[in-house]
Amino acid sequence: RDMIADETGADTFEILPEEDYYPYTYDELTDVAKQEQKENARPAYAGEVPDFDQYKTVFIGSPVWWGDWPMIMYTFFEENTDALAGKTLIPFSTHEGSGLSGFDRSLASSCPESTVGEGLAIRGSDAQNDQDNVRSTVNDWISELSGEEKKDDKE
Repeated sequence: RDMIADETGADTFEILPEEDYYPYTYDELTDVAKQEQKENARPAYAGEVPDFDQYKTVFIGSPVWWGDWPMIMYTFFEENTDALAGKTLIPFSTHEGSGLSGFDRSLASSCPESTVGEGLAIRGSDAQNDQDNVRSTVNDWISELSGEEKKDDKE
């Protein structure tokens, strides 16, 4: 997220749980994530989202949890579908082997009045341990997106 914001000059809003009950150890966290999926939970998030009227493109990212968005992200999508309508949404993820994991399709399904652009998936271990390479990948991806947006603006 920070690398994308640095490259684009974008504002950021972090989707954090209203009640932070998530454990910090990997195994415990994956158990909670799996239970939330099983229950089709919609955890509440903290804070007020920005006014999306001022944005044409919105980057939306998170880690992959059990091959999907964390359930709190579905809370966000459902509560902001109308505000995101007409926007270009760009998904990104961190993962440990599942890639983008269908984030683009799930986002398109959750926000059907939005356009979903080409997403980016970065291994979480690379994001932690190889930041120079990841920054280069992010910058290249944003350059490609910028080229596509310019082309789309002309059509």
